[in-house]
Amino acid sequence: MAKSGSCAMFKGLPSSRILKQITRLNAIAGTSESAYKFDASKYTKIELFLQQKNIHGPAVGLKKFWRQNLPTLKFHNDDIQFSLTRIQAETAAEVAACPSKIVVHSVDPASKIEIDCKGKHSSVILNELVEATKATNVPIEEIPVLRPPQQKESWAT
Repeated sequence: MAKSGSCAMFKGLPSSRILKQITRLNAIAGTSESAYKFDASKYTKIELFLQQKNIHGPAVGLKKFWRQNLPTLKFHNDDIQFSLTRIQAETAAEVAACPSKIVVHSVDPASKIEIDCKGKHSSVILNELVEATKATNVPIEEIPVLRPPQQKESWAT
């Protein structure tokens, strides 16, 4: 019998409902390699432009970044607005012209940073975003980690 719903989407999760939730929350909180803090005094908004229906092609890395890295960045940067603009492309010409980029809006409306994401892996996109904004790593002590509940010992020996 095939698994349905979120079980098929999040492979490798425990079978217990509580353990699944703990694993997902820990994934959102991130690790010291994926959790970064942006300077809210310099940046106000980070906007992603992504093709609406893209299974293969140049925007796959940005889609993976959106699914894996963006929740962690949002978690640690609640003072910065994040938005996603999905662009619908029907023909091959529209798909080729469709932007796959991240725009970082500064406090100064005249200046903004654009990162072209076509054909790039999600880790490369994250590194370019961190370098362009000079984001800082969140210390491991500040990343919350939920521990699974302790198993009750059996009374029968």
